[in-house]
Amino acid sequence: MKPGFALVTGAAGFVGSNLTNELLKSGRRVIAIDAFLPDLYPADIKKRRWESLRNLGDNRLVLLEFDLRTDNFQNLNEFNITTIFNEAAMPGLISNWSNSEIYFQCNLIALQRLLEYSKNLELDSFIHASTSSVYGRSAVGDESQALNPTSPYGVSKLAAEKLLLAYLEWFGIPVKILRYFSVYGPNQRPDMAYAKIIRAINCGEEFTIYGDGEQKRSNTFIDDIVEATILAETRAHIGDVMNLCGDDTISLNHAIQIIESVSGKTLKSRFVEGRSGDQRDTSGVNLLAKKILNWTSRIGIVEGLEMQYKASLSS
Repeated sequence: MKPGFALVTGAAGFVGSNLTNELLKSGRRVIAIDAFLPDLYPADIKKRRWESLRNLGDNRLVLLEFDLRTDNFQNLNEFNITTIFNEAAMPGLISNWSNSEIYFQCNLIALQRLLEYSKNLELDSFIHASTSSVYGRSAVGDESQALNPTSPYGVSKLAAEKLLLAYLEWFGIPVKILRYFSVYGPNQRPDMAYAKIIRAINCGEEFTIYGDGEQKRSNTFIDDIVEATILAETRAHIGDVMNLCGDDTISLNHAIQIIESVSGKTLKSRFVEGRSGDQRDTSGVNLLAKKILNWTSRIGIVEGLEMQYKASLSS
């Protein structure tokens, strides 16, 4: 049989590109796919990440532009896929809830097609990136919290989890679900708060704070999230659902203070009304991931934001 490949969906995204890079560094063979959707932020940013992967010049990497919603999965049949890392999704908030169809297309329809294809594979693991948004406005605690999403994104991701577990029960897909909490670090998605703050402070622009700025987040550095995701392949049990988060929880106002201190600059900001669907507080408990994966977050928030800021100066 041909050597096994890891399939990484959403491989031009923030987490997906870093995950692909790390898998290659460990000697893995990888099929990286992405559709470069421009809905959340410009596709050019994803294509630059894509080219960085291409420039590795590694014959163990296959890059395919592929839309999970519409493209023919038979194009993947020539590869012996043994693990799937499903990082593809439409994240974030939209200003108009009537335009939420994209979430259900990308986070449910695309997933269902991928699961149908997976029924024909001999997979060791199907690792799915979920989100703290499945808990709702307050994601404070461990995996026993009530699931009450309050945004189209969160609703679609909770439905995705239920779909995955149904495919596990009826078709034996070796599903493992990881709930990411606020991933940040160098080259973070440009629509996320820390990236916006750093861009504003570097350019002398005004940053809009939704609400009072006291909303809190569990922060997970990109290297830590990638490490845990890879460990889940061999250490997580089939059917596991676990939080992946760092040990630092801070408010937006505190994060601004850290970035101001690191940069030596003062952010121009204005406060406006909070947005519908936004989470108020996330403070995840990661004891399950620590126990099962033998993993712990290594990068604290001050060190991580300093690394993200310094990387922005050369990007």
